[in-house]
Amino acid sequence: MSRWHGLAWLRRDTRAADLPVLSPRCSTLIGRAQLANLLAERTFRPSDVLPFAGADAAACELAREAIYWALLALRERAEGSAPNSAEGSFRASAEATFATLWSETDGELLDRAAGGPGQAERLRAELLEKSFADFAELSPPLQTAAAVRLHALAERLIEPLAFPQRAAERAWLKRMQLSMLALVVLVGLGFAVKSLKARDELNYDLATSASWQASSQFAPECACQSPEQSCAACPNFFFCTAEEERPSIVFDLHHVEKLSAVVVENRRDCCPERALPLMVQVSHDQKHWKTVATRKDEFSTWRADFPTEKARWVRLSVGRRNFLHLSRVRLLP
Repeated sequence: MSRWHGLAWLRRDTRAADLPVLSPRCSTLIGRAQLANLLAERTFRPSDVLPFAGADAAACELAREAIYWALLALRERAEGSAPNSAEGSFRASAEATFATLWSETDGELLDRAAGGPGQAERLRAELLEKSFADFAELSPPLQTAAAVRLHALAERLIEPLAFPQRAAERAWLKRMQLSMLALVVLVGLGFAVKSLKARDELNYDLATSASWQASSQFAPECACQSPEQSCAACPNFFFCTAEEERPSIVFDLHHVEKLSAVVVENRRDCCPERALPLMVQVSHDQKHWKTVATRKDEFSTWRADFPTEKARWVRLSVGRRNFLHLSRVRLLP
C-alpha cells in the first residue's frame, strides 16, 4: 500500500456516500458560525464573573452573527460551488443580507431550528430588525431570554451543517486508533519474535557443550569449572586471567562446527574497558587462527555476526597487556 493510499484509507468514512461533500468555503462559514456561537455561550454563561454589565446583550449579537454565518453556509452547501469559483463565492457572500438569507431558507427548517411551527416568525424581528444597540437597551431579564433563544436557534442550525465534518473527524479518529492498535500489535509481535529467537539461540548455543581454558588464572577461588559459565563463587564473571600480554580464553567445540555469531557479555560489576580491544578468532587446527570480529568500544553485551566459518576452536583475546574477565560467551552456528 502506498503512502497516498494509506492516507485515503485513514480519511475514508464507511458512511461517506451518505454525507454531503462540503466545499472549503462552506467549511469556513460553518467554522465562523461555530466560533461566534461558542463566544455567545461563554458570554452569557461565563465561567468567571465579568467586570461589566450587559454581557447578555453582547451574547445576543454574537448569536445573531452565528445565525447569519449558518444561513450563508446553508446557501453555499445548496449551491455546491466548485473550488475554482471561490472568488465569485466570496463576492456573492458579501452581497447576501440577513433578510435575503432568511427569505431563501426553507421555512420548515427555520421552524425546526426555532423550536416548533411558527417560532421562526417570532424570532424574525429580533434577527432582522434589531441591532446590538437595541439588545443593549433591553431590560436584563429580556436580554437573558433573547440570548438563550438566539443561541439555541444558532445551535440547531449549525448542528446538521457540522455533522459531515464531525463524522469525518470521528472516522479519522477511529482509523487512527485502529492504526495505533495495529502498530502496538506489530511491536508486540516483534518483541515476541525476538524473545523466541533469543530462546532458540540458547538452544543452539555451542558454548554449552564446549570446554574452555583461560590463558591464566588470577584467583583460583573465584573461577567456574569448564564448561560452566555460571557459579556461586563468581557472580559477575566466570573466569579472570592474571594481568598479562594478550590474555585470552579458548573454547574447544570438540569437533568442527559451523559458526556465524558470537555473543559476549562483559564483566557485570566493573572494569568493562579491560576487555578492549577484544578479538574473536577461529581455528580448525589450533595453529592457524583467523580473526572474524574485533570490538574497540566499551560494551556490556556485544553480538558479533560474521560470514559462516567452520572451526573447532574459538579464541577471545585482548590485544594488549591487561586482565580478561567475561560473564558469558555464546557461540552460535
